[in-house]
Amino acid sequence: MTIYNPELVWIDGSFVAKKSITVEQGVITGIGNGDGSDKGAFLPGFVNTHSHAFQRGLRGRGELFPSGSDSFWGWREEMYKLVSELSVGQFRKLCVQSFLEMRQAGITTVGEFHYFHHDRDADFAMDQVVLDAANEAGIRIVILHAFYNKGGFDLALNAGQSRFETNSLASWWSQVDKLRTSVDGSMQQVGTVAHSVRAVGIETIKEIASGSMHRGMPMHIHVEEQRQEMESCLKAHGVTPMALLNDAIEVSPLVTAVHCTHTAAADMEQWLSAGGNVCLCPLTEANLADGICDVHRIVKQCGCVSLGSDSNARISMLEEMRWMEYAQRLVREERGVCVDSEGEMASYLIDAATKNGARCLGIPAGVIEVGKLADFTVIDMEHPQLKGVTPKTLGAAICCGADNAAISRTIIAGA
Repeated sequence: MTIYNPELVWIDGSFVAKKSITVEQGVITGIGNGDGSDKGAFLPGFVNTHSHAFQRGLRGRGELFPSGSDSFWGWREEMYKLVSELSVGQFRKLCVQSFLEMRQAGITTVGEFHYFHHDRDADFAMDQVVLDAANEAGIRIVILHAFYNKGGFDLALNAGQSRFETNSLASWWSQVDKLRTSVDGSMQQVGTVAHSVRAVGIETIKEIASGSMHRGMPMHIHVEEQRQEMESCLKAHGVTPMALLNDAIEVSPLVTAVHCTHTAAADMEQWLSAGGNVCLCPLTEANLADGICDVHRIVKQCGCVSLGSDSNARISMLEEMRWMEYAQRLVREERGVCVDSEGEMASYLIDAATKNGARCLGIPAGVIEVGKLADFTVIDMEHPQLKGVTPKTLGAAICCGADNAAISRTIIAGA
């Protein structure tokens, strides 16, 4: 048993003082009166809902534009070059590097949207590498195992995508179930992915969604990140990707759509009404010139929005939180878009970085309460970035004025 006595602790949307947290076997078993003897303010551990850890190797690459402006599709070619270069050892090194940076950014759980499966043959060698890297970094992981068998609507995979290939649904499910039985279920769990409607046929997506629901596993999918994807889907199916999914699968709190940059209002309303989640990755969406999701209507519908580091060009949950709100301010020319029912920005953004991510990954985390995982992000209240801040303003100060330097440590499973 371990007892923490933080100076402040985030409970029910605000920081409170003189609380103790009792932890047994990695789970919070009690919250009582404390003396504040442990330095720092305790937040629930940040949950990174969407990561491609190997893309950490692209940092600084693809940022030269000799022929003028470029798009996501040009960046994707640079990503394929990286894929062709990486050995198993290099891939592992990038994963460890990403996961350690996440720890430094206060992230205690990562949802690794994993589609880089193979070494040089269809061997799924990289699956275990990701899990081993997470274990080395000491981060909790939900490996979201991706099905990926098309190069686009009615297109075969290209050479750059060969290490992603899952050509048989039966063999893919066999690999997913093998991973489910091999992980410890505490620090490591497994979910599923249909990469996108352009990389997976809709009939296969239906089967993945049904199989995931049957197994009680979270399912994630890229949706409407780029206009070109939407145009191609309209040409192939007569509807947009989100409309296609709304009609094809059983949407629930176990299903998360990633990006939704260009999703129509009616399609988003239907998705959220059925309990579906949305994951935004503001730093990557800015870096790749995707566009800006209309979060305002998601807020109005009380939809579940989480955050991810995606390409890991910069790993900072605080910046993801900040830019989810700031991007809305820029495009709408108004302040306070991402707020809860009381008008609190900090509460809304912290929820997106914690409990909403936990819901998307299907883990009992993201809030500091009895029965939840004892994962905490500790803020250094004496850091110069927070000088003069009061307990009442600390949440907003963290969201608007702090970076990773203000995070003193992470605690995962109480340790």
